[in-house]
Amino acid sequence: MFSKKWWWSSLFALVVCAGCATQYQRESVFKNGYSDYRVGDDRFVVTFRANEHTSAEKTMRYAMKRAAELTLRHGYRYFAIIDQTHTGKHLSYPSLRLSIQCYLEAPHDREAIEAAVFQMTKK
Repeated sequence: MFSKKWWWSSLFALVVCAGCATQYQRESVFKNGYSDYRVGDDRFVVTFRANEHTSAEKTMRYAMKRAAELTLRHGYRYFAIIDQTHTGKHLSYPSLRLSIQCYLEAPHDREAIEAAVFQMTKK
């Protein structure tokens, strides 16, 4: 039989792990993560809110991953970042908002990211 000390130690480890870096997930009342909304036929705003254990680099990767998912889900192949806002700069919680525009073909007037390639290479 397991001792009470082992049980409490296991519970503590589980609670500590739950407080680690934000995972890639939809934001909800009790969880940080991504949210998004559509602002036009081919435009979206993606936000990723993280906790203090999540790096700014990972926050950007997660926001870009969501942008790639939205691009593909709505039948587009490429997306370009139109605007980027770091929210919570003075807080220990990194957050990022991307305004993106989606394209069927690569645009000639701006740099765009091929959504399928981004999803395959960025984990």
